[in-house]
Amino acid sequence: MMLPRFLFPSILALAATACGGPGYQDPATPSLLSGSSYSAPSSPSFSGPSSPSIPHHDARGDLIVRPDLVCVPFVLRLDGPDAKAALATLEKATQAIQERFGAATNGLSVTTMLGVNVSIMHAGKAKSDEPPQFVVTVDGSVEVPLAADANYWARARLLSSLVQVSADPKPLVPKAPEDQPQLDSAFGAPEVKVKSPEAFRSELVKRWVERTRTFAKAAESEKAPLNLANCDPPQAISQTPISIEQVGLSLPVQCRVDVVRATP
Repeated sequence: MMLPRFLFPSILALAATACGGPGYQDPATPSLLSGSSYSAPSSPSFSGPSSPSIPHHDARGDLIVRPDLVCVPFVLRLDGPDAKAALATLEKATQAIQERFGAATNGLSVTTMLGVNVSIMHAGKAKSDEPPQFVVTVDGSVEVPLAADANYWARARLLSSLVQVSADPKPLVPKAPEDQPQLDSAFGAPEVKVKSPEAFRSELVKRWVERTRTFAKAAESEKAPLNLANCDPPQAISQTPISIEQVGLSLPVQCRVDVVRATP
């Protein structure tokens, strides 16, 4: 049975992860991208109890910057007795995705493929002479740059276009006969991010050092001066989407602040 295509009515419900694959589920799982997608509301009315609530934008991050990239994750799945043929169909579907998003973004979108999984479908006690059935899954991301001079409304229009393309009901490839497996597809909500977070590492390190020094100065005493000890190498920079205008960057640093030992 073909899975329903998910709709995404809210462009502000931005996923917290960076552009990446949605991960694979067991072939028996009834949905794709279930962790990052959501359904359309039952009623568009804004009156009475259904009035919208003011959203909370969690401004987490050591440094708040403007995003320069928006991504739409997607996943495609097809079952069949021929894994290579299924993969060829998925490739054609991916090309259709590129064409649709390219038309909606004036050719600015780029489709990046991320993962592939081929597994054997287990359907109870099958006869030994029956050919195996394969489940082929691929995932990727459509990436569109956000112009530095694009204001809030220009960015909102772009995200609206991406959501509309994701909800296009037209099949990505010609439908197979009714008795044959159908292509399953799902798109995630748009994700905003900074394409090159490493460009902000020096500023993040500087801010961390300033905060740590301020803390040490406030906590130490003349008889027990504090200093950094046992520092691990800085980790990768993490990103937290706040809005279509803001992304929070954080640099996890593991250091211990300890009393300075006198040199014998």
